[in-house]
Amino acid sequence: MRFEAAEWAVVPMNTPWATDPDITGAKAAHLARAADEGLPVLPGFVLVPATRTRSALTGGEALRGAWRTLAGGDGREPLVVRSSSLYEDTENSSMAGRFDSVLDVRGWDDFVTAVRTVLSSARRVRPLRPAPHDLPDDGMAVLVQPMLKSAVGGVMFGADPVEGRTDRILVNVVRGGPDQLVDGSTRGVRYQLTRRARLVGGASAAGLLTRGQRQRLVGLARTAERVFGGPQDMEFGFGPDGALWLFQARPITAMPPRPPRGARLLGPGPVAETLPGVLQPLEEDLWMAPMSHGLTVALDIAGAAPRRRLRRVPVVMSVQGRAVADLRLLGSAPSAHPFLDRINTANGARRAAAAWRVGRLRSALPLLGGGGGAGVAPPPPPPGSC
Repeated sequence: MRFEAAEWAVVPMNTPWATDPDITGAKAAHLARAADEGLPVLPGFVLVPATRTRSALTGGEALRGAWRTLAGGDGREPLVVRSSSLYEDTENSSMAGRFDSVLDVRGWDDFVTAVRTVLSSARRVRPLRPAPHDLPDDGMAVLVQPMLKSAVGGVMFGADPVEGRTDRILVNVVRGGPDQLVDGSTRGVRYQLTRRARLVGGASAAGLLTRGQRQRLVGLARTAERVFGGPQDMEFGFGPDGALWLFQARPITAMPPRPPRGARLLGPGPVAETLPGVLQPLEEDLWMAPMSHGLTVALDIAGAAPRRRLRRVPVVMSVQGRAVADLRLLGSAPSAHPFLDRINTANGARRAAAAWRVGRLRSALPLLGGGGGAGVAPPPPPPGSC
């Protein structure tokens, strides 16, 4: 898409047009809506094709005026120039990282170059649907905001997108801006939080975020969920003065349903070493039952699982022709309730009973081998021994 200032319109973030994703794209529209609801969003404007809106701010003078407002009279204040396509940050497709963003843009010439860079990146993606206009454009708009030098920044999910848990909030942070996480150049510190900002999952409190910052992030996640009607995938930053800013909010795509309470966690686990491929019906008949029985006996002797549960469910089974096991019974996955397991006295009792049974077996083995007290004759020596 070409860029001629006279063919573009400026839509300030604090105008009604900015909240319409069909005009400004989902990224800018989400931020404009968040700002209307009182969330901490930086000011800015959106460049859109002039034919998309009846805004009076059209042409080169309008663009220069909006640029001066953000960059200062001398144009030395840094800006960030970002994509806001009609096809990204939607409920069905995030397209994270598919379009360009240009950081730390200073001066008019560099600003125009950055705008053209963002518009050119639209050619990389073939839209899954046509633009919601009778226009020959590719759906790209350009979001312009001040460049914030974050002391700490990151990405936050208002729910656990892996396990489908809406009672968990996932945060990944780095020193500096969240762009380091988005482009994969830096590995962040991961936090798993409850909706009351408590650490879970063995996370250490000695990290990049203070307790107060974690509480503010959880508050931001809960407010964004209320505003947008569901948990959000967000980028954020804490400025040098400690202020929290929201850089991006979009729906979490591919959010799986949460497993029902008491659901089993099945997977190949250690049985994949023995049965790695797809099993034929005869192989299932020959191998599945003996393997499941053997593992059940071993778990019972080791006291690793309640005998009642072992009798009720098979340890190993077949799913679509592949051998899978109950990963929690085998200890390959953590329990769903690790804290309750630690305080459950039944576990200790099972281990004590198992130790007693194994101890009796070990003490009996030498006697059985020597034929003492068991009424069993010792085996004959192997040929050639003396």
